[in-house]
Amino acid sequence: MKSAIAITQEIDDLELASKELASQIKEKLNPCSKSIGIAYCDADVDVAKFGELMHAELDIDIVGTTTTATVERNTGYSDTGITLCVLTSEDVSLSIGYADDLNNDNYAESIRNAYNDVCGNIQEKPGLILAFAPYIADLTSENYVEVLDESSGGTPVFGGIATDHWELQHQKVFFNGKAFSRGLVFVLLRGNIKPVFAMRHSFGGGVERKGKITESSGNLIHKVGEQTFKEYLAEIVPVPDEDLVIYHFQSTPFVVELPDYDHNEQPVVRALCTIDHKTGAGGFLSKMPEGSLIHMNVIQKENLIESCSGAMEDIVKEMTADTNYEYSIIFISTCNARHILMSGTHDLESNIINEMLKSCPSELNAVGYYGFGEICPTTSDNKTINRFHNISFAVCAI
Repeated sequence: MKSAIAITQEIDDLELASKELASQIKEKLNPCSKSIGIAYCDADVDVAKFGELMHAELDIDIVGTTTTATVERNTGYSDTGITLCVLTSEDVSLSIGYADDLNNDNYAESIRNAYNDVCGNIQEKPGLILAFAPYIADLTSENYVEVLDESSGGTPVFGGIATDHWELQHQKVFFNGKAFSRGLVFVLLRGNIKPVFAMRHSFGGGVERKGKITESSGNLIHKVGEQTFKEYLAEIVPVPDEDLVIYHFQSTPFVVELPDYDHNEQPVVRALCTIDHKTGAGGFLSKMPEGSLIHMNVIQKENLIESCSGAMEDIVKEMTADTNYEYSIIFISTCNARHILMSGTHDLESNIINEMLKSCPSELNAVGYYGFGEICPTTSDNKTINRFHNISFAVCAI
């Protein structure tokens, strides 16, 4: 596998942007029929037009997502522009699928059919699925992960959720000239591929008040123990009057031990999004199944440093453990809430990435974006479990 990165700050003239990016890529490698482009675009970019132009310039398929900001090993942090990564390989096949117009009634069948259409009669199981998922208010992001996991027989899934600039209505994923606000795009990688993963979240002082979810539906917690969620929350912190409370709880996410949580597995983290003051229900960006144990915790800037450094240290260790395989790129999926918590030091994570990779070959690329959630497997007793995360720093090397 070979990779190359190209970056442009041009988002108003997409013909110029696509030519700039194509020129940069061609200076570094020669895209062939077994190539694919992965793009992270500022949310103001017309991604359907960009995808069409970029596809024509390089004559390869282009997939991607909108985002608040990007990180890249050499150029660092950027909150505007377009970052393009091209993968090419003679011994890895790359297949693209997508499912559009997803809703609660059709998402499982739509994603399953899209996966089966891409696989066709191919018997070889993918070694990795890269997922570019939408933010849909009435769907939980685990839905995409669970169906891909089931359809593929447990193939590792890595990726994230598209973002905009917090309007929660302009985020999109795309494939060539098609853009989807309610669609999932995914890439299947087969062949000579040995993906490794790392995911970390770190916290400051925990808020003691662990509770058990006794009544929930989808992403809504109705009761914790005998209390409504709002009553439970009010015993920990003051509850804002607003319905949309995600901005109030960026630094105080909930740590969740899911019902199928293994004692050796790292717990997931969930972000509180809404409160229904009439019913007392709390709405999250993710599923909150009954039987889960939850407690609120506090995340501060030093915790961002710990989790980013820890994940990068873990991934470097994983890569160097296999001397018979040469890793080409590290994909990064980090949380938009982390981006907000970094405040005036938005280059915090990109600086850590650069520092942690100093001992790695210069041709090893690292690129990623800030999303509304991270998709990354966790490991327990050497078993890989596909999970959806919030407020975490996740990486995948291939």
